[in-house]
Amino acid sequence: MKGERLIEVEDFEVLKLFEDISEEARKEKLAVPPINKLLYWWTRKPLVVGRALALLSTIPAPKDGGMTPEKIGEVVAEVRRLIGLNPNERAYKSHPDSEGYRKLLDFDPSSVLVMDPFAGQGNLMFEVAGLGLKAIAMDYNPVAYVLMKAILEYPKKYPNLAEDVEKYGKELIERTKKELGKFYEREGRKALNYIWCWCIRCPYCGQRVPLTNQMWLDKNRKIGYRFKVTEDKNFEVEIGVLSEEEGNSYTQKGGNAICINCRNTISYEHMTRDIAERRDKELIAVVVKNRRGKDFELPSEEDYRNFEEAVRYLKENWDRFLEEDLIPTEDLKEDWRCSRPSTYGLRKWHEVFTERQLLVMITLLKNIREIAREIEDREYAKVVATYLAFMLCNHVNNNCIGVPWNVGRSETEHALTFRCPRIVYNFAEVNPFIEARGSLPNILNNIVKGIEFVVRGRIQNDPELKLGSALNPNNFSKVDLIITDPPYLDDVAYGEISEFFYVWLYRALKDYYPELPQPTPIDEDLVLSKGRFGGNESLAKAFYINGMKKAFKNIYNALKDDGLLVVIFAHSSPEAWNMLLEILREAKFRITSSYVVHTESIANVLARGKTSFMSSIIVPCRKITEEKEAYYESLIPQVESEIKKILDRIKSEDELLEIPITDLLIMTYGKVLEVLTQYTKIKSYDPNFKPDFEGLIKDARDLILRELVRKITGKSPKALGPETSFLLVAKIFYGGKLPSDEALKLSKAYGVKIEALRNYLRRGKDGITLLSFKEAKLPSKPEEVSKDNLYQQLLFLEKVAFESGVSAVKTILQRYDNFKPSDVERIVDLLLKSYAIKQNKGVKLSNKEKEEMEILKGMQDVLRGKFVRVGEKTLEDYFT
Repeated sequence: MKGERLIEVEDFEVLKLFEDISEEARKEKLAVPPINKLLYWWTRKPLVVGRALALLSTIPAPKDGGMTPEKIGEVVAEVRRLIGLNPNERAYKSHPDSEGYRKLLDFDPSSVLVMDPFAGQGNLMFEVAGLGLKAIAMDYNPVAYVLMKAILEYPKKYPNLAEDVEKYGKELIERTKKELGKFYEREGRKALNYIWCWCIRCPYCGQRVPLTNQMWLDKNRKIGYRFKVTEDKNFEVEIGVLSEEEGNSYTQKGGNAICINCRNTISYEHMTRDIAERRDKELIAVVVKNRRGKDFELPSEEDYRNFEEAVRYLKENWDRFLEEDLIPTEDLKEDWRCSRPSTYGLRKWHEVFTERQLLVMITLLKNIREIAREIEDREYAKVVATYLAFMLCNHVNNNCIGVPWNVGRSETEHALTFRCPRIVYNFAEVNPFIEARGSLPNILNNIVKGIEFVVRGRIQNDPELKLGSALNPNNFSKVDLIITDPPYLDDVAYGEISEFFYVWLYRALKDYYPELPQPTPIDEDLVLSKGRFGGNESLAKAFYINGMKKAFKNIYNALKDDGLLVVIFAHSSPEAWNMLLEILREAKFRITSSYVVHTESIANVLARGKTSFMSSIIVPCRKITEEKEAYYESLIPQVESEIKKILDRIKSEDELLEIPITDLLIMTYGKVLEVLTQYTKIKSYDPNFKPDFEGLIKDARDLILRELVRKITGKSPKALGPETSFLLVAKIFYGGKLPSDEALKLSKAYGVKIEALRNYLRRGKDGITLLSFKEAKLPSKPEEVSKDNLYQQLLFLEKVAFESGVSAVKTILQRYDNFKPSDVERIVDLLLKSYAIKQNKGVKLSNKEKEEMEILKGMQDVLRGKFVRVGEKTLEDYFT
């Protein structure tokens, strides 16, 4: 693909397009495309992002001479249409206009090879194949590989697949129900779920203590449970309407338990040791189906008897199940970042279930094998077995001891809600045979819809799918374009966590997929996992970085000389960016542009005061084919110039205030990398020079923060005042809440110590929070207010307006010359705009924010009015 592509053009229209893509990605995340429900996968880029990147990376930029803002705007408008950005319908539901796409190209799309060597479930290549480009998707993880087959290959190959999977899926449910349904039958209303608590013995009084972090079953209806101590040191359960205090009470929180009898605190060590040794659990409530929806009952004798009979049946058939390889006896691999199941004595994968849950999984596995063997066409049996195995794996995720009960929605969550399986003290068990979230009928319905979504002509060319490592050069072919979302440091330990599914998937499919390894391979699984190195983080980090360098060298060799690499990177720390710089420079790639995409709701982010959220930078790169060198000293002004251009590209103040601070920082890091990756060798006039690229990235961060103040106030941080600069940016761009490390970085940028701001903020374990005018420590008299501290002036005037009305503000401004009305007016305008933007994005303002906004509106009217300070002469005075 010779010539510049649209994604390499740095223009405001393209920047605005990425903002629209981000908005659509957030909506898609809430809607959840059907293919994302086939099986949980940890990192899935939204389909709209995949389509947008495929379009922007292949559509040529307007040629020299035609590169006018108007021409770029025309092309971007057509791209927006091809993406399917439509407020009335989600983009992922629309089919791309292939003919319209071809008209914008300077090549035949079927001749272009596009690869993702870290494909995951294949979302990026799904849209590539949908546009008629030739896609190659590869992943090292076998669960991801099977998912790719189920999404990118089988639905296109077999047009009637959805109907057949539905038929065989129903057969699987019926066979399993015929064998195990008796363990869920009960008089009266049908059970949807069973709520359990792990129990321990109090080391002080011997009381049996159920562990729960709250007492609610349905918080909206105020229904929950109480524990009543019995004489034999056991407990009884009562279900009914609770007060707020009762519902929020607990017997376990923050790592410790509280005895329900003697009220002593029980240590985490005792709690985990007791669970590991005794495995004591109690069924405390049954969720039942009624005409209105759901209700809650105490377990009946029949409920207890059913469970005990299931336990007995499992024990009686244990040896047979082992002999038939129906029980996953593999050791539980642990991700050190999650709560570690071994702490609770759970060391095998079959131990993350109750006996009845495990019996369901074993029976499903047995019946999948039998149904697949009954299909005469072995290749088609493989395909059907794949989706039936997904039913099993989905049920594993929805019916184990790691499944929490959502008291707000009164339904179960899946075990990987926390991204890795963990023990839940008050967990929920699903009735597998009744229509409910996580049940087999519900899971089958989702899988059928996922297949139907793909079957409808979504994929034009047959993608090439590979199970392989990016560290092996033999797994690569010469390609025109690589679009990839590589693993991010310690984000997900795929090899360890995917075993949650793979121990079942492998047993169901090993006869059909001879290429599947056992166990899940981790030797070339590129992730920073301390557990693989005995807890040694430096060894784990070295493995990750060296592996990524090797992978990107393979990517370089696979890419044609005029090819394009598009990397999606999602870390916000300067250290991570320095690592990416090191990887790209060593592989001899140069960055040509950078854009940001974020997928989490801005309303959620701002409401939580969270700034480091699901933001990703899109980094297009070209191969460096000839050596190029520069002096480090000459690069510094280049970096400064490029950073200033970031803000220059943003046309209005309102648009700037809408951009999350994380996006500005990520764009800044991208600019640093753009400059530094242009050169294969960087020298210095200083003979003792040691390149400090991480320091340069941090300096760039400070620069963009200083320029941000200049852009929104018209003054430098020095002229505005370091205290005001810090507090104003913290209030507008961080929502008044900053993690401690962010606060330190911000204070460094403006040259102010956090301690010097103690009158205006409160420190806590989660960081710092700005104080309102009611909470801040302010002077008591107007004449004591600092003329050099605009933020103090602002809060003081807010307090006066609240206590005495806005007319008192006017009086103070007329009488005291230590206030700067025009500068205060500017800040008031900014704050009101930022509040309006929050509301437009759906953020619910706090009562404090609403109160301040109303006060600021009144102050704005006063500040915009004409007034003269006492003692000052007007122009009229000179002529009278």
